[in-house]
Amino acid sequence: MKFQLSLLLAAIFLITACGNQDSSNGADVSQSDAEQTQGPNTTITGNFAGAAGKPIYLQYLKPNSIEAIDTATADEDGDFSFEFRVDQVDFYRVAMGEQNMCVLVLQPGEEVELTADASQIYKSYEVKGSPESMRLLQLNQILAERDSIGMELQQAQMNQDRDRFTVAMAAYQQVLAEVSGSIKAFIDEDPGRMSSLAAVQNLDPAQDFQYFVKVVDAMEGKAEGNAFYDTMKEQVQRSRKLAVGSEAPEISLPQPNGETLSLSDLRGQYVLIDFWASWCAPCRKENPNVVRVYEKYHDKGFEILGVSLDKNRGAWLAAIEQDGLKWQHVSDLKYWQSAVVAEYQVQGIPLTYLIDPEGNIVAKNLRGPSLEEKLASIFNE
Repeated sequence: MKFQLSLLLAAIFLITACGNQDSSNGADVSQSDAEQTQGPNTTITGNFAGAAGKPIYLQYLKPNSIEAIDTATADEDGDFSFEFRVDQVDFYRVAMGEQNMCVLVLQPGEEVELTADASQIYKSYEVKGSPESMRLLQLNQILAERDSIGMELQQAQMNQDRDRFTVAMAAYQQVLAEVSGSIKAFIDEDPGRMSSLAAVQNLDPAQDFQYFVKVVDAMEGKAEGNAFYDTMKEQVQRSRKLAVGSEAPEISLPQPNGETLSLSDLRGQYVLIDFWASWCAPCRKENPNVVRVYEKYHDKGFEILGVSLDKNRGAWLAAIEQDGLKWQHVSDLKYWQSAVVAEYQVQGIPLTYLIDPEGNIVAKNLRGPSLEEKLASIFNE
């Protein structure tokens, strides 16, 4: 499970650029009709030490672009200001360049005070007058240690320093666990905030999906119309139906004999839905493990539904025969265009879902020892 918003919000934390932006020149930007009619309601008063005479850019973050709003020139003391309209809580950037900026979460009517060292805005900025922006700064501080060790890992890899990389990786794993706990605590304090929406992007939806649900549910009625929230809400709603405990979506596809078999036909047994293909080397490598657990537990109420993403019927059937896959098989031979790919959000194979006798998902992506351990616990082995 992957959320595209994780990539879209990466600009907030990694200080990278999205497409369709022009913060290098800040450019002449005309106000919208609504802004001209209603006028500005939000101000930023700033001081960037060392920015005298240099342009400061105010930008609006959108899921797929960064939009220029205004440009100010810092005076001889590094002071600057912006007056503009904010109609709904949202993400903004104040920048001097693509790699030198900070992100704010602004509400309508706020009077924001912003200070920083112009040479390293992200690492030095302080903000007042905007509770959400202050909370986002707190989040950035939580992430700082992880990002520092991440840079160490990157340097070790670039220098092909195996010993340095091993040491850095061990430290990174430990810090990652600590940071993950801090992020969860940060969200738990107040999940219904835009800063919590930003925070949850740093968790793994496969492991911590409940936090994505918590944030989306807590923000219900507060952020509709915000592009980041709406995208996250849509992704969470799509993924809820594949969460552990949810009823598995129906699968109805042709078997090798041409007759249709449905997942619901297998109710009353534990069923492993195994997404695979004859051309998938990792799938073929895993097949002996799956054969072993099938032979061990099939008579106890365990079935497998092999769902192939093949497009060549001959290759599909040959792989079933060669690997000794004696369980149920279906495929529409539509490759990645199969309807089940979107239904089950298949982004890579092998991929498995374990379904209980009532048709509910009990586990996902079990392979090798983890699959055998789960089945042993189910069948009291």
